[in-house]
Amino acid sequence: MSKKKEEHLAEIDVQLLHEVLSDFAKSMANTIFHIAVVNSEFNIILSYSNRNKSDINITVGRNWNALDQRINWNNSSKTEGIVSTENSAFNIIMCHKQNQKLPFSIFLFSSIDIDFPWLKIAGASIENSILNKFHDASMQQKIEDTHQYTFAMMNALKVGVLSVTVQGEILYANDHACKWINIRRRDLLKIPIKKIISNWKNIYQVISSGEKYLNEEINVNTSDGNVKYNVNVNPILNQAQSKLIGLVVTMRKLENVYNLVNKYTGMQARFTFDDIIAKSKVMRKLIDYAKNIADSPSTVLIEADSGTGKEVFAQSMHNASSRKDNGFVAINCAAISEHLIESELFGYDDGAFTGAKKGGHPGKFELANGGTLFLDEIGDMKPELQVKLLRAIQENAISRVGGNKNIPVDVRLIAATNKNLKAEVEAGRFRLDLYYRLSVIPLKIPSLCERMEDLPSLIRFFLNKKAIRLQKNVPQLKYSTLQQFLSYEWPGNIRELENAIEQYVNFDGDIAFENLKKEDNPKHDSSSNNVKIKDRELQLGTVKEMERQLIMDTLSHFNYNMTLAAKSLGLSRNTLYLKTKSFGLIPSSNRPIL
Repeated sequence: MSKKKEEHLAEIDVQLLHEVLSDFAKSMANTIFHIAVVNSEFNIILSYSNRNKSDINITVGRNWNALDQRINWNNSSKTEGIVSTENSAFNIIMCHKQNQKLPFSIFLFSSIDIDFPWLKIAGASIENSILNKFHDASMQQKIEDTHQYTFAMMNALKVGVLSVTVQGEILYANDHACKWINIRRRDLLKIPIKKIISNWKNIYQVISSGEKYLNEEINVNTSDGNVKYNVNVNPILNQAQSKLIGLVVTMRKLENVYNLVNKYTGMQARFTFDDIIAKSKVMRKLIDYAKNIADSPSTVLIEADSGTGKEVFAQSMHNASSRKDNGFVAINCAAISEHLIESELFGYDDGAFTGAKKGGHPGKFELANGGTLFLDEIGDMKPELQVKLLRAIQENAISRVGGNKNIPVDVRLIAATNKNLKAEVEAGRFRLDLYYRLSVIPLKIPSLCERMEDLPSLIRFFLNKKAIRLQKNVPQLKYSTLQQFLSYEWPGNIRELENAIEQYVNFDGDIAFENLKKEDNPKHDSSSNNVKIKDRELQLGTVKEMERQLIMDTLSHFNYNMTLAAKSLGLSRNTLYLKTKSFGLIPSSNRPIL
């Protein structure tokens, strides 16, 4: 505790003592007495007497020790004694001995004809009055501190809080409530709640009947107009829990509620650019490009084959943007029926259709407000919905199904497709104006066969990932299996590779690779531009790099035992020796050059 605070508390204690002792002095006006209050430094800080003059010098400021030496104490504890002066003598008792709670000693003097029993009664009365006074003051302080704690807690909440009487008077409003309603607290407390919430009468009836009023989207009258908030109203009951004595209203901004919904429904961006494995030049260049456009408000169109990681890029751009603290909402336009996708995107109002939720429901645009909306498989969207999507992008506002009110939205749009949208436009299945709105910033992710340099790192990553998830050991990758992995063109891209590695781990390295042979793959066609590798020298270099790394890892695993390493790789001992020699891995010391 700081010295200033200690001094402040001491001043409060002295004031409380003065109130008690001055009251006692008034009640003893007809009795000869004196009272001295001595602090821990043995100085008299308070003095009371019913005589204007006294030959006992107990004036404020005097050191108590000088008087103490003249007192004939009856006991060693110095609680009773007699002090003589030139003109008279006084009995003296200690009413209170200083302690941690009250660091003062209090002495009561009376004329010699008043005996000690009477003095003790008077002293006990003084001490009880002091203790009661300090107890009351302590309780009052605790109440005030509790109010401060409560006030601080209410203001720390990211919700608006109002406490209301059953008569509809607002007794309390926290900072958020005052800010959102945009009325000063002292003015807000003068306004009946029905002026703030128009349907308060209905809400009160719901609570009075014992029903709940939770998570309702209602209009709140603010100084800025009518604003919709998510509102909860809870009853305040008396101590016996038998009578309604008030209500607590909590308000949340809809975007805060939507962010919370997104968090607990998994609609959050988990991936960042650091999660993307990119050793190849083409992928490193693409990541730099995506980082540069990440914080732009412009719409991005990702065009890529299935399984290339379109959503991973979308999430990474969201997390690299200033919108990262708001929601990332994804919707697969091909996975939702055409009857439902409109309400999924734009939401619906109360009574929009049979079975509609009371109070309506927000769509993905509203849930993503302030954040990012990822529209996957945009090429499968029906033409009728394309018109409404185009209008939403142009106006930065949506209208719920069954509603007639425009709701402004601030959404960064990222669309993705595995189709050639230009061809879809030419075929009349996709609107040209929407295509131009979506492809402000195009981003094309290469297929796996166009980034073979990344294959070794991807294989190692998935081996470890699947082994951990399946709770199995990482299987040793045989040389013959490696060759099959590297020579396959992976038409299913990263997703197919991941599934193949999972199969490999599940069967402890015994994979039926015949199912992945090129000749059995209908997509493998020498005329196909999507699966044809343009730079064969690059692939050969990658194969050799992976082969060298695999041999190094295997030798290290078996502590450079050539026989065990060769058996694990599926090679003869002599072949392994020749390969290690050609890679410069085993000098005369039979130890690898790292």
